[in-house]
Amino acid sequence: MDTTLIKLQQLLADFKQLPPLNVAEQSIFSIGSKGYYENPTTDILAFFCNDNGQHKLGNTALKALFNCLNDVTSELDCSLISPPEREVVTKDRKRIDLLLESANWVMVVENKIFHQQNNPFDDYENFILVEQANRFANKKKLFVVLAPTKEVTLKGWHFISYSELIAALKAQLAELFISQPIHKWLLLLREFILHLESLMSQPSLNQETLDFVLKNLTEIKDIQQIKQDAINEYLAQLQTALQRKLDKVVNARIQNWGGYPALRFTLADWNEPDWDVVLFLSGKADTTEFCVYAILSDGLTEQKADAIVMPGLNPKRDFEKYGRLKVRKYSLQLAVRTQEQIIEFIYDRLLELDTLIIELKNQPAIPAL
Repeated sequence: MDTTLIKLQQLLADFKQLPPLNVAEQSIFSIGSKGYYENPTTDILAFFCNDNGQHKLGNTALKALFNCLNDVTSELDCSLISPPEREVVTKDRKRIDLLLESANWVMVVENKIFHQQNNPFDDYENFILVEQANRFANKKKLFVVLAPTKEVTLKGWHFISYSELIAALKAQLAELFISQPIHKWLLLLREFILHLESLMSQPSLNQETLDFVLKNLTEIKDIQQIKQDAINEYLAQLQTALQRKLDKVVNARIQNWGGYPALRFTLADWNEPDWDVVLFLSGKADTTEFCVYAILSDGLTEQKADAIVMPGLNPKRDFEKYGRLKVRKYSLQLAVRTQEQIIEFIYDRLLELDTLIIELKNQPAIPAL
């Protein structure tokens, strides 16, 4: 056996021994390519902390925040007299992330997802105690840092970790799922919690896997190249065999379907680029997957196409649209087949499409009115 092939087989065997990746559940906030950071996170937290907000969840999020500060909030009323304020500007042009005000208390919340606690906290305190002394007179002052981990001890400030807030929010959410009908804001709060969990979670790529990839970059590149060369060679073999069997020119190309190759075959004399037979190499060891595409038109109904394509094989039939084109799609999964059987199957499907196209070409022209 080829020495390179032996090495690659051993590499694949080692790869299969790696621990599985920890893939966090996606949320709507984690789908975007730019991620989701402090400002928008605080915006959403402020939205849900508004006990009179349009989300109709009352003080759910506010209660979760209070539960994380139970030693100093147990005697306080968990409600606001005005909507939460964002980016509150101090006299020295510093910005407070979130300001919450009740009838008998005021809370400053600094949200530090990724940065160290190096904000001008003295300036924030001065805003509450001096600049706005009259506004907040006789109100309990609460200064809170929300962060992944406690990095600095700040005198007069309370620390809430994101893991604590997530746990408190989940507890409140569980009660809501039981006590009221499910609606969009309830689901969005759950999505927000999921995203906070993903921000705080450990990297999905464990160190053992990372070390393995960095150590074997050359071999992995070789595998990728061998894979591409093998698929190209397989396509060429099928194309050559089909051309000999049909005694016609067969066009063949490769597409990527979800990371796996789809080998598409069509007859050169059709001049119908959207008619083809597809062999999908899905990576499943026990099945072979095929698709056939035909464009429906005034001269070709789905009934006529269904009678000719894969007769007696009971394929799955549905439609796809490409602009104004209505395409009939036939798909079928078969047990593992030999290369000769695959060639025979594609050959039969190409003949079926050829029959349909010939019928279309031979249809009499509709006279102009």
